[in-house]
Amino acid sequence: MKPFEQSSLFLLLPVVFRVVCSSFISVNLGMKVMKGQSVFLSEEDLKFSIPREKDVCKVEVVINEPITQRVGKLTPQVFDCHFLPNEVKYTHNGCPILDEDMVMLRLYRFTETETFVETFTLHVQLLEPDCNIIKMRSHALEVPEYYGLSRVIDKNILTFDYDRKINLDCSISIISSETHLPAHGQLIAWKAQQEQFRGDQPRGFFPGTEHSLGQHCKNASCTLGPGVINNKKMSCEEFLGMGIQYQHLYPPSPDTDYIPVRLDLSDSRSKTLHKTEYAWLPVRIRGAVPNQIPKAAPMAKFILELDQFILTPITTTTIDAEDNETPKSLLIFNITKPPPQGFVTHLSDHTKPVGSFTWKDLSDMLIAYQPPNNSHTERRNYEVEFEVHDLYFERSLPITVHLSIRTTDTNAPRVSWNTGLNLLEGQSRPITWQHFQIVDNDDIQNVRLVTVDGLQHGRLSVRGQKGFMFTVSDIQAGVVHYHHDDSDSTKDFVVFRIFDGPHSIRHKFPINILPKDDSPPFLISNVVIEVHEGQIMLIQSSMLHASDMDSSDDYILFNITKPSQAGEIMKKPGPNLIGYSVNSFLQRDLFNGIIYYRHLGGEVFEDSLEFVLCDSHDPPNLSEPQVMMVHIIPVDDQLPREAPGATRHLVVKETEISHLTKKHLHFTDVEEQDRELTYNITTSPFFSCSHGYSDAGKLFMVDTIPKLVKDPAALALQSFTQHAVNYMKVAYMPPLQDIGPEPQQVQFIFSVSNQHGGTLYGICFNITILPVDNQAPEVFTTHLRVEEGGMTPITEGHILISDADTKREHLFLLLQRQPEHGVVELDDIPMNAGDRLSYEDMCTLAVSHRWHPFCRVHPAGQGAACE
Repeated sequence: MKPFEQSSLFLLLPVVFRVVCSSFISVNLGMKVMKGQSVFLSEEDLKFSIPREKDVCKVEVVINEPITQRVGKLTPQVFDCHFLPNEVKYTHNGCPILDEDMVMLRLYRFTETETFVETFTLHVQLLEPDCNIIKMRSHALEVPEYYGLSRVIDKNILTFDYDRKINLDCSISIISSETHLPAHGQLIAWKAQQEQFRGDQPRGFFPGTEHSLGQHCKNASCTLGPGVINNKKMSCEEFLGMGIQYQHLYPPSPDTDYIPVRLDLSDSRSKTLHKTEYAWLPVRIRGAVPNQIPKAAPMAKFILELDQFILTPITTTTIDAEDNETPKSLLIFNITKPPPQGFVTHLSDHTKPVGSFTWKDLSDMLIAYQPPNNSHTERRNYEVEFEVHDLYFERSLPITVHLSIRTTDTNAPRVSWNTGLNLLEGQSRPITWQHFQIVDNDDIQNVRLVTVDGLQHGRLSVRGQKGFMFTVSDIQAGVVHYHHDDSDSTKDFVVFRIFDGPHSIRHKFPINILPKDDSPPFLISNVVIEVHEGQIMLIQSSMLHASDMDSSDDYILFNITKPSQAGEIMKKPGPNLIGYSVNSFLQRDLFNGIIYYRHLGGEVFEDSLEFVLCDSHDPPNLSEPQVMMVHIIPVDDQLPREAPGATRHLVVKETEISHLTKKHLHFTDVEEQDRELTYNITTSPFFSCSHGYSDAGKLFMVDTIPKLVKDPAALALQSFTQHAVNYMKVAYMPPLQDIGPEPQQVQFIFSVSNQHGGTLYGICFNITILPVDNQAPEVFTTHLRVEEGGMTPITEGHILISDADTKREHLFLLLQRQPEHGVVELDDIPMNAGDRLSYEDMCTLAVSHRWHPFCRVHPAGQGAACE
């Protein structure tokens, strides 16, 4: 049998007897836990025979017994007898030395008038893990000598075996503060120093290289260079890559020290904790001897003299121990043979016996012996046997302390029995003779008790009335009651002054209060969720987190009373599973990263939902309505729209320049400012009908030319914004050439885009160019041949008239004077000076010249006369 197992049995003997005799516990098979891992307690491990609907029943983890929970911890400290699945958990700290642990529990059954208390232990069997993440190589970490350095902790020493394909973040924490390890050295990182090597310096110039593994640090001066790593968290890759070494500091030491680490795998997206594992990495110290057992300190007396009925502290003068490898404050005293009468107690609650305590509590005078409450007329001698456990779980040889109880010949009142009071939050209980007994040799009837201190969370009553003074008879009659004020408190006390006239003492009566599940859950964090329009967003536990003082946080229910207007809450049980809308969810669903908010895509950018927090109590305790705010970040999935009233048509004279305004061109965007819209000309201006000119004008920025006139140097625009249109920065310049006598239709094709890529294509803009008659006609003539005495028509072959900006039918000729030897006739009628000919007259051969040798022109120019 292992030493630890032997010591455990000694402690369990008196406790197991009470468990066997009790009818409250129906199953206590203990737990099986893989080293470094966690397991939830189930009803197959521990079950109670107390009906749920009959009495309130609570279980408390006893935490002031250091011989228990040595390599693990059971949480929460107080839980309901009818605990839920995945509510009560034992977590092992990774210690490779012990193969078993135990947890001391205290069961409370509360009836209307009584409290039943039973203390028992839960055995924990520790198994070697078969598929742990932290894997240590066969190359053990070793220090070559005292004060030496180990090799670097890298992939040759340690590997982490987990699936890297499922987006897990791996982190390592050094948990020195929880385990007091490493006990004889420290972790240092030389990475910063090694990065400073230069090619002109030998590697031996720097401390911490392979040449300095045996470097001595007796005065700790060499610890100033590197960074000391203690209680630090880092990524797994960083841990293996930063050049961490173990540095031995404190001889004498055992031949093995340990580096305690915690590994966390969390989802890189949701930050949800996927798995946690603990391990102790061994460090071999060459030249050191194996760990030695603790020994009794030679200066202690091992005898305690005390008076009958007097609670007497046990100090290091009475019992003490020493160990070369473990600091005294970490030594644990385990009572292997309790006194036959009376008990050893801790002054934090002197009404209950303890089976173990630390050297620190002993040194702080917090450990005492409570003599038996029965009186005797002669000195009594008892023996108590202890053994001392060190940091590495080695135990000393048995140490015996002799207790010598003197008789007390006094007439002063004394407290002979004090168990304190145990009650449920908000209850009241009588302080009875079972809880509190007082003796007095000469006058017990005149003993009075007066309240002088305490009652921080309750009050006392005597026969139903407020009272601060009462007699021993009142206690025996059960008429003194303590009433708790129903606050969320766990401890209270009363200090009595007990007197019989000439004699007086003070005594503390402790009150232990078990929490009642009467408080609703409350929010710890409720941050505004930001989600893009139409997106599904994982709600992380850091965004929404609640807690409950009386029950498991995992089973807090978020009950949605006013659903979201623009989205919905979804549960997506797995990465490849379809999500579905829910009206409620548990907080453990949040912790597991399966609760999402999905925006439905509408143009609503502020959303909220109201919910009520419910705990697992029956009926549940409800919180006040809570509101979770959701801010939706717009995503521009809407295309621009043309503003009402925009004509997309410009009318301009051919000689002028015209601005494009919001009246002509105006598009809007639902989700952003219109000014950010951009127009891109995809087809430059062109004539709608066939036209002899290729130049159909251009759009340009008015700031690029000095004067607002036609300027061939102006650069044609390819793109511009609505902002430029709004401020009349964009203008159209008609063609440089004359367009002719007819109005011309010009078009250009453009697209309009918003800032997020929403684009409308193929939009046409129409321009009407009006002609301006600003050019004189041009006339071209040829010789007219007329036969003597004959007549010849005058056609456009003789007189050619052209005008770029006037139609031919609008062109006219004025006859200024007749020829000297003939006459111009229109429809065979001689014309007079000042008569008008149309271009059509020449085309229809209505104009002719008749030759006559005797025709002469009148001096006044009024026609001709022929003889």
